[in-house]
Amino acid sequence: MTKKITIIGGGYAGTMLARELDQHADISLIEPREKWVHNVAMIRAMARPELLDEIVISYEGLLKKGKIVRGRVASIDGNDAILEDGTAISGDMIIIATGSTYAAPFKMQGDDEASFLAKAKRVITQIDKAKNIAIVGAGAVGSELAGELAFARPEKNITLIAADDSLFPGYPIKLGRSMQRQLGELGVKVRLGERIKKLKQTDGPFVPTKNKIKLSDGFPIDADLVIPVIGARPVADLLQKLADVTFDDQGRAKVDGWLRPTANPDLFVVGDIASTGDTMTIVGLTRQVGWLKKAIKAHLRGKPIADMKPYKPWPKPLILLPLGPDKGASALPFGVTGPFLTSAIKGKKLFIPRYHREFDWQP
Repeated sequence: MTKKITIIGGGYAGTMLARELDQHADISLIEPREKWVHNVAMIRAMARPELLDEIVISYEGLLKKGKIVRGRVASIDGNDAILEDGTAISGDMIIIATGSTYAAPFKMQGDDEASFLAKAKRVITQIDKAKNIAIVGAGAVGSELAGELAFARPEKNITLIAADDSLFPGYPIKLGRSMQRQLGELGVKVRLGERIKKLKQTDGPFVPTKNKIKLSDGFPIDADLVIPVIGARPVADLLQKLADVTFDDQGRAKVDGWLRPTANPDLFVVGDIASTGDTMTIVGLTRQVGWLKKAIKAHLRGKPIADMKPYKPWPKPLILLPLGPDKGASALPFGVTGPFLTSAIKGKKLFIPRYHREFDWQP
């Protein structure tokens, strides 16, 4: 008898799992939005707006057998996902993959595609008009955005503001040094160990008073536009309604060795909401998805989940960081690499053709 699997969340992790399991189970992918956004490429779209037509993709071609359920899950009752309208989606297993949120315009804040695109285009217009752009936050999004803007719009003066005393301090020191050097080659000014007071994680781009901002050391810099990119936040509201789920200091759900956050053996979490030791990156969630896909396929053949080897995160954090199509650096399993491999793996095309194939979609 075919098992029913309910996947909540149609971001990277949810769609990967739904597609991989589509031929092996009766899949219901619950997602309130009608379009999928390739958020990784949204960074480059700020410099090359023509990409917007290629990275907002319909869900229609994702599954061949399973179904996409348009709706938002309000609660979970056992193995039932209860939608906001009261509809219950029953399954033998539930996988929660609600991901993370980020400051506009890099991730969709609501469910409306038109509103999201309108906001993205307003930011692109702000970038067009600005001469001096300050990017606050030098993680993956901030650093890549600085590189993309500097590459595509060399007439702009770009300042990247980092709270830490080095770039990417959680990775090998060679990575941060390579990124700082290449950003300098692109003309980006990097200000290390600096902050801007009262800036919130959810703030969108804004024009500062008198076109200046003051850094934490008191030094003022010219800025016609400030773009905050200060980190992702897990979307764990659904899990917070379950009594026996605990969370780490990032708000990610703690899990056992089989990606289960509760005593329910048929409830799993995956991706940015799972506290596994992986970073909140595509590289991290891809490893989780690969493990969970194999585990569920084995379970569907009759093997108990608890008899499988527990999930193990990457032994060291990995990341791919393009700076435009030709520059960048990456931390890979064999060490830090530079522009050539970063460009070949990600920088040239940002995986856009791959997702067109996987969603069976043509722009």
